[in-house]
Amino acid sequence: MGRLIETAHAKINLALDVGQVRRDGYHEIHSVMQSLELGDIVILEDRPAGISLDCSLGDPVKQGVLRFEGSDVESLPPSDCHNLAWQAAEHLMDATGVRRGLHITIRKAIPVSAGLAGGSADAAAVLRGLNRLWSLGLTITELVDIGEKIGADIPFCLVEGTAEVSGIGEKVKAAEAPPPWPIILLKPPVSVSTAACYAAYDRLPQGVKVDVDYLLTALAEKDIYKVAKGLGNSLETVTLQRFPDLVRWKEIMKTAGCLGVLMSGSGPTLFGLVRDLEEGSVVFMKLIDSIKQEQQGPLPNLYFTRLWSRQVG
Repeated sequence: MGRLIETAHAKINLALDVGQVRRDGYHEIHSVMQSLELGDIVILEDRPAGISLDCSLGDPVKQGVLRFEGSDVESLPPSDCHNLAWQAAEHLMDATGVRRGLHITIRKAIPVSAGLAGGSADAAAVLRGLNRLWSLGLTITELVDIGEKIGADIPFCLVEGTAEVSGIGEKVKAAEAPPPWPIILLKPPVSVSTAACYAAYDRLPQGVKVDVDYLLTALAEKDIYKVAKGLGNSLETVTLQRFPDLVRWKEIMKTAGCLGVLMSGSGPTLFGLVRDLEEGSVVFMKLIDSIKQEQQGPLPNLYFTRLWSRQVG
């Protein structure tokens, strides 16, 4: 019986420009997506027949996080056919005609409904892993063709690293990888529906434009200050309007010393770039102090991790 382990890396949007709605209801996007060292562990094991899935809480510090502060209790995705990882296995079987039993184990470290593509990353890991485990010989293009039918972020999560992404997410072009700059994630205790976020964006009197080309140039120059200046997300406005606390947390992150702070995807996770590990540790401690001063309601979780690209290890 075969067994294989894959890492499903979280992603952030360093830049996300949302365009027009297409006839099929999807939005055209132009984005720079970036993988993080933070990731889920996905274990694939052959079984006699059928698909089964077990999803449990992982340990962020053992899964790409330098430091973690917050509640250990995060919600989990379903352990059935509603999980994107399960659906990825089914779609792969349908596309190849290969029918084999499979057990999927997911150790979640990426928070759910956070704008970090955790579910898509898990699904991509299943596609990559089964291609190896079952010696299917599919190309990355063929895997992307399967993945885009499941979720818009899956094509990028299959490629990983640093990429310029367009279309509805299916067009992925490798971009210049930055150094493994440290980054701090602040995940507030709320969840955001991507569909609802886009619907609210469509109700804005005017779209929010983001200069993706500027960000790509800044990455090519490996200039963290220009990258911080170029961070932008068309969807941030609508999510900040819905959750005003995010505005306050964003300012707190800037005050603590993050070079640039942005919401990833449809949110609600905020990320902030820092110059190096030493400075990042200082900023992280300041944010912990700020969180401890809060007296009401559930508090955010903090993750101190780094950008990840195959090109830079």
